[in-house]
Amino acid sequence: MNNKWRIIFASFAASLLLAACGTSDSDDNPSSTDGTNGSAVETPADEPETDIEEDVDSATAEGDEADSTEEDLLKDAVETKSDAQDYSVMVMPGYTLTSEEPGRDSLYVDEDSETFMRIETTAKDEEAFSFDEWYENMEELLAASTDGAEPTELTDEAELPQGEGITNVKGAEAKSAEGYFKGFVMEREDKLVRVTIYATEDNEHIKEFTEMASTIK
Repeated sequence: MNNKWRIIFASFAASLLLAACGTSDSDDNPSSTDGTNGSAVETPADEPETDIEEDVDSATAEGDEADSTEEDLLKDAVETKSDAQDYSVMVMPGYTLTSEEPGRDSLYVDEDSETFMRIETTAKDEEAFSFDEWYENMEELLAASTDGAEPTELTDEAELPQGEGITNVKGAEAKSAEGYFKGFVMEREDKLVRVTIYATEDNEHIKEFTEMASTIK
């Protein structure tokens, strides 16, 4: 009888010990429902784009669009040499280059010859004026064309010709009831170039004339 109770108590104690061990193992190594041996799995959330990334993408897109617009303006232009001066210029469809008088050419709109760009060039080794002197003289021409309106210097580079090989450029504009007038003086390695644009409004053919002026070489 005593041996029977000893066996029962021994079996009961063993059961308690196994149960305790199982509980301890379960607490130390909790099982996960996804079969990863108890390791907690965290799924990283998608990181939102930052404002900086969006700004960069936007600026890049705008820059590409601007470059594309300029290329489109000149894509069908034809390089044309002056009959009277030592230069060539890319002439867009709808415009014609003609020699106006010695030392002066006119690039005009075919449908409106009163809207035009006068082109003057001089070799740097033969120049009668310096860059600054020619610019000051151009401002005087703009003032005279507007019956005395004070010309305003253009400080925004986007409004100035920016062609390859142009080492220096300055521009000015003047407005009056007589029209809109804009002028540039450009310096290249071998020559000075001065252009004067005569239009009826400040948004009429100005961008096209400016793009063509940037190709004078």
